Amino acid sequence: MRRDKMLILMVFVLAVASAVGFQLVRGGGPQTDAVEERTTRPSSVGEFRGISLQLHDGRREVPYEEYIDEIARTGANTICLVVSAYQENCASTSIFIDLRKTPTDERLKELAAHARAKGLRVVLMPIVLLENPREGEWRGKIAPTNWEDWWEDYQNYILHYAWIAENIQAEVFLVGSELVSTEDQADRWRGLIRSVRAAYKGRLSYSANWDHYEQVSWWSDLDIVGMTTYHDLSGGEQPTLEVLMRKWEPIRKNILDWQKKVNRPILFTEVGWPNQATCAQYPWDYYRSTDKPDSQAQARCFEAFFRTWNNDATVTGCLVWEWRSAPGQVVDPDKDTSYVPCGKPAEKVISDYFKSARTVQQASAAGDKTARTQDQPRRSEQ
Repeated sequence: MRRDKMLILMVFVLAVASAVGFQLVRGGGPQTDAVEERTTRPSSVGEFRGISLQLHDGRREVPYEEYIDEIARTGANTICLVVSAYQENCASTSIFIDLRKTPTDERLKELAAHARAKGLRVVLMPIVLLENPREGEWRGKIAPTNWEDWWEDYQNYILHYAWIAENIQAEVFLVGSELVSTEDQADRWRGLIRSVRAAYKGRLSYSANWDHYEQVSWWSDLDIVGMTTYHDLSGGEQPTLEVLMRKWEPIRKNILDWQKKVNRPILFTEVGWPNQATCAQYPWDYYRSTDKPDSQAQARCFEAFFRTWNNDATVTGCLVWEWRSAPGQVVDPDKDTSYVPCGKPAEKVISDYFKSARTVQQASAAGDKTARTQDQPRRSEQ
């Protein structure tokens, strides 16, 4: 093992060992020899109605509990807790956790427990961020000078949070997010997934980029197909609701035709549009129109999404990207041009659909209970 990597791992282990009671080692955790046969579990309508919360501040005084409470009040039944590791740039081989930016494992457990107390299911998504990206770089373009070293660090990182996911009984764990340049390394991914399954017994997914989900050849090793929703929904046209709905039609058809081949339910892992005039055409580019907030455009994009996908039996849910996560964060619709929907018209759209789905689900559950009661044989009179 390289000397610099050994130092990184030693610091990391010392920081987390007391909280999780285990060490990271090369290869990271128990291995299995074969992929277990997986059967697709049926998905209830709107099983995961979620909102993502990025945990990018390690200070205990950050009021994450307050943000979790806000998410619960929207009608969401799921929270996606997003933790980050970092590498210097796309060429770097070392991945590290900065405890100034990432809550401790103990803090993460507390937040998961708080979310459950508020009636929220928990999804855990570890991602990789670039600390000092060079021009045009993002995690989808990672190209380390030594893939062996990079994968060693990445496996250690993912297995660490797989153990945490098991400890907090997360319903879904994502083994990666938008790592486009790695996705053709199928054997690496399959080996990692086998190791994760030895540590975590819940459902596994991966968050593919909106334009690259078909290139992932190892969906059969996972339980849920994860994909983002940053499609161009206007093509330069005026993004009226009618236009947005029309643009979704071929996208939806392509996704559903492809889904029949992989036979896995779909989880939309990042459903978001920045509060900008150009959000429908360039939803992935939150730097494009930072001087042109347009909260109605953002709300229309959410409305079109829910109208397109709500109650589709192939979709196990969606995770809105993302909720506010820092004290003093501006959410004014006339000033904030980020993805954050809270405090904007988009929040009401999201909440209306979430609460409507909850009502439908509750009515369905009540109907099932009545049916089961009516099906019970009557006790014969003596």
